[in-house]
Amino acid sequence: MELPVRIAQAEDAMELYATGFNAWNQLTFDPSTVKDEPDDIFSFTKILGTQRLDRVVSQMCYTAVQREGTWSLAGLSPGTLVSGNADQRYLFDHSSAISADGRVLTVEGLGRPSQAIVEYPALAAWRANRSTHSWPSESGVRQIAAYDGGFVILREDASLSTMGDPRFGDCLGREVDESNPADVPGLVSDLSDIGEPIKMVAAGGYTLAALTEGGGLYLWGMQSPGSQSRHQAFADLSGIPNYVEVDGEKDVQDIALGESHAIALTTDGCVYVVGDNTNGQLGLGSDSKSPVESWLKVPFNSPQGWNIVGVEAGPRSSFIVTAKAKPK
Repeated sequence: MELPVRIAQAEDAMELYATGFNAWNQLTFDPSTVKDEPDDIFSFTKILGTQRLDRVVSQMCYTAVQREGTWSLAGLSPGTLVSGNADQRYLFDHSSAISADGRVLTVEGLGRPSQAIVEYPALAAWRANRSTHSWPSESGVRQIAAYDGGFVILREDASLSTMGDPRFGDCLGREVDESNPADVPGLVSDLSDIGEPIKMVAAGGYTLAALTEGGGLYLWGMQSPGSQSRHQAFADLSGIPNYVEVDGEKDVQDIALGESHAIALTTDGCVYVVGDNTNGQLGLGSDSKSPVESWLKVPFNSPQGWNIVGVEAGPRSSFIVTAKAKPK
């Protein structure tokens, strides 16, 4: 899952807090604290501090963090995330995402008048530059996020497209027919006329989210199918993006989705969670492992002089990003 870039000024300091699934030490960036049999983390715990935190990408068995321009990896490595080309690109240097079945979607041609959205069947194929499909994109790609059955793409012109497995049509949020197949990026037209532009997208499990510039949150998707059925963060999902309130219509600053949970930051600096909590991914403490049915405020207090600036999520983990407040 790709998540929004977090950038601080050079003189700033930033910290990353995490909670949730930790079976492969994927929430442990200090080598001295790595354990042979690590435990899950049930409360938001500081896992690193840095001058600048650019990006956090969390998968089931690893977490990749870009700090001060350098990537660090915690957990079970999926194999190298560096391309085999001469330019030695790191996969997440640009808008990219990996779906649950291992497919990679990325953007090529950054800095050119037109870009291309490129699909690879697996990480190894991306490293070897063996793509299966490519689609031109006249507007630049701002963000790509992956759900279990496909991808959601946000462009610089604020248009939003989806592509994926046709069996999970509600996740596409659009009509599918011969001229608009499921496995080709297609416009989610219902989000084109809501009165304000989309600033970011998120995805996880079979849920997708779009967040507007004004702080409006829209969700769509479906329940987990068949044998994959698990507790859902949102009970009333459908194939139509619908506005979702957070604690009485608070404006939302940031949103992240896991496999079956969600975490949101509102513009007043509060963090809310909802959904499955089996592995402590909601950060409510070791005595609270039950699922949460509606948005619940997290009892997280950042240190004095620090502000919460973002949230992130892995399949079964959650993250809070804080930054040292600038002197007034």
